Amino acid sequence: MRRRLLTGAAYALILTGTAAAAQSGQRQTYGIAAQDLGVALKELARQSGKEVVFAAAAVEGKRTAPLRGSFTLEQAVDRMLRGTGLVARYDNGGILIEGRAQASGEVDDRPTENDGIVVTGSRIAGPTPISPTIVLKQREIADAGFSNLGDLIRSIPQNYSGGQNPTVAGGGNQGGTNQNTTSSSTLNLRGLGPDATLTLLNGHRLPYDAVAQGVDISAIPLAAIDRIEIVTDGASAIYGSDAVAGVANIILKRSFEGVQTSARFGLSTDGGNEQQQYSLAAGTDWQSGGFLVTGDFSRSTAILAGDRKVTRTLHPTATLVPKLKQYTTILSGYQELGSAARLEIDATYMRRESRLQLASSTTASYLTNGATAEPKISSFSVSPSLAIDVAPGWEAYLEGTYGESRTGVQTRLYSAGALALTALVDYNNILKTGEAGITGSLASLPGGTLRVALGGGYRSNTLDLFTRSITGGTLRVSGDFARARDSRYGFAEVRAPLIEPENSTPLIHRLTLSGAVRYEHYDVLGGVATPKFGILYSPVRDLDLKASWGRSFKSPTLYQEFQYKSVALRLATAYGTSTFPAGSTVLHLSGGNPDGLQPERAENLTLALAWRPGFLPGAIIDASYFDVAYKDRIVAPISSTLGLFADPVYAHLITRTPTPEQIAAALANAPTGLSNQAGVPFDASRVVAIVDNRQRNSSRQAIKGIDLSLRYAFGVGATGTLTLLGSGSYIESEQVLVAGQPTVQLAGTIFRAPHWRARGGVSWQEGGLTVTSYLNYVGGTEDRRVSPFVDVGSFTTLDAAITYRVEAQGSPFHRLELSLAASNLLNAPPDTIRNSLATDPTYDSTNYSPVGRFFSFTIRKQW
Repeated sequence: MRRRLLTGAAYALILTGTAAAAQSGQRQTYGIAAQDLGVALKELARQSGKEVVFAAAAVEGKRTAPLRGSFTLEQAVDRMLRGTGLVARYDNGGILIEGRAQASGEVDDRPTENDGIVVTGSRIAGPTPISPTIVLKQREIADAGFSNLGDLIRSIPQNYSGGQNPTVAGGGNQGGTNQNTTSSSTLNLRGLGPDATLTLLNGHRLPYDAVAQGVDISAIPLAAIDRIEIVTDGASAIYGSDAVAGVANIILKRSFEGVQTSARFGLSTDGGNEQQQYSLAAGTDWQSGGFLVTGDFSRSTAILAGDRKVTRTLHPTATLVPKLKQYTTILSGYQELGSAARLEIDATYMRRESRLQLASSTTASYLTNGATAEPKISSFSVSPSLAIDVAPGWEAYLEGTYGESRTGVQTRLYSAGALALTALVDYNNILKTGEAGITGSLASLPGGTLRVALGGGYRSNTLDLFTRSITGGTLRVSGDFARARDSRYGFAEVRAPLIEPENSTPLIHRLTLSGAVRYEHYDVLGGVATPKFGILYSPVRDLDLKASWGRSFKSPTLYQEFQYKSVALRLATAYGTSTFPAGSTVLHLSGGNPDGLQPERAENLTLALAWRPGFLPGAIIDASYFDVAYKDRIVAPISSTLGLFADPVYAHLITRTPTPEQIAAALANAPTGLSNQAGVPFDASRVVAIVDNRQRNSSRQAIKGIDLSLRYAFGVGATGTLTLLGSGSYIESEQVLVAGQPTVQLAGTIFRAPHWRARGGVSWQEGGLTVTSYLNYVGGTEDRRVSPFVDVGSFTTLDAAITYRVEAQGSPFHRLELSLAASNLLNAPPDTIRNSLATDPTYDSTNYSPVGRFFSFTIRKQW
């Protein structure tokens, strides 16, 4: 009780003190060495003459870089808190340091009310972001039993596990969006596709993975990160293409002293999935800089169909989750250049190998009838940046990135026990970016300073694709192109605090407006302008109401544009029509469309609230409503050829009674030539129609729903803390594939995002002991592929983890950490589904995991 009274008194001192507010732009000289953050903050208070209040648990285990030179108070605090996950609030001349809750939980599913100077979704740091933001902190991620970012993102209710993920085993490849080409893990917010969620590293872009515009988040080792911030709102006005559903920013540690080693071992109790993981992180700080280098090696065995009861009708050798081996390295460093400049660099390297066995028969091995696929991926990126204080309250920066991601996939096809074909596919993605900008305070407003961010840059993406096959010793090239897309852009952003707590009035505790606009010009696609506007209104201290509206876009992928055109000759009767003379044929076109694609476009509306009830200290409740109108989505518009000629909706895709010139144009520029699927010789006089099913801007989608989250932390006993956590997401989405077609429901149907996903749990911390437990729910779907429609059952799993940290100064066991974790503790299996093919997985692998009960043990030591 005494401790709580003292804490309350300290907060009251900050919130109601009468010290004069710090004047923005006033500089003074600081000299603070690199040391524990708590000690450094006390020294900052002494040198600045300002009250600084923080909870001991918030700064525990954190260090700060040295602070030497002339800075404003805001700049000094900003530099001291970089990479710590904490934020400063200025009230009546005092400084309140907040951020990490005193309890350890798994996921802080709340807007980053006060969670870091690095801001995602804006280029202007502010105490409260307007867009809803999920914060996932490294310590809390580890305490929940996660060992890699791929498993973490698949647990987030706002994320859909379909797309590009190693757990996708086939059977539900809707439009080519659900696949496991490279065994990578990509974010797929709202189920809009991995190419519609932008993933950043310390605010920098990373090279794309394979042929989709997704980024492999599993390539970043958990030991290197401080936290992940995920904005669940369109952000193209800030970041450009791909940020339709949102943006994830992986923020690395900037300050680290010493060496940390860890080893983890795990396995699934039903068989397969035996995992090993070894990590090493080493770093140091000196007077004006520091660096951290992290290395991680992991390997796991496959989960095969024979390991799980749910897939007992498949051949036991078929792969459900592939065998993996991965090496990753991250370098993060900074160097102060005098008192007014700072140089930072981030560098990544990853190499991964995996193997999949695809049996095309339920009675014979993949070596008899089937295939093996062996992807090998290597990627790297280098991102230097330079920040310079050009004037009081103004900072200019210059940054760039160069990165490559190389994928090679060797596929061997077997027929009747013999090797029939070897396919070789190479993808090389190259990213080059450069950007310059400036941020600062433009004018004084009643609630503070009007802050602006201005800048511009250049980005180039290249896809080099080379595919070939070997049959009977003969090499055939089926794809060979290298294409680049260059863009130049400019942006402006403004944040206007009209009313802050210092000048609040009845029913207006805080009022802030924000606006941003970005113009991006592509050499071929033309220009795209994307605005965004937001408002933050707090009628009282405990409640924040937020609204944002903006436009977003996604440029076509280079593969959608430039994959080779394929031309097939088919009998007209294959289209379910008998109106043509016997023997009539059709030319069917598919593939890329280099001349007809434009960016996909969206409008995003988000309404949110954050409530911190005064009668329940330590609690925060968040709710948000999202509405995305997504148009001009790029698809192959014809989903079924039966009845095609009788459906007027597709009339614009069919050329009837084509001329010889039109037939010649259809056959031109098809590198693989004509694929004769008609069983009769090609005769131009018998071609009665040309069907064009190449990629085009056709589909329109509407996505809306609600996100909810709760976090409540309170003391238990003398030193313990209990944290209750809950988050959930409800989504509705529908699609019109081609104008004139009826609307089709997407969410809640098989192989699509379910309506409901939720995760809730409890975390208890007492001294060095942390115990967590979480319940995960993935809603059921409906299988509408054939009549009668049937329900696919929901999936509920229970996770638990126990972590113990030894704090014994002078002991060889000091900072030793032991952790035992279990996922799907009750071994819940996914529901069985009907198969389109007998060899398809007998469960929905895009939504439900076959891993089963999994135990892992981790030992970690700080040296």
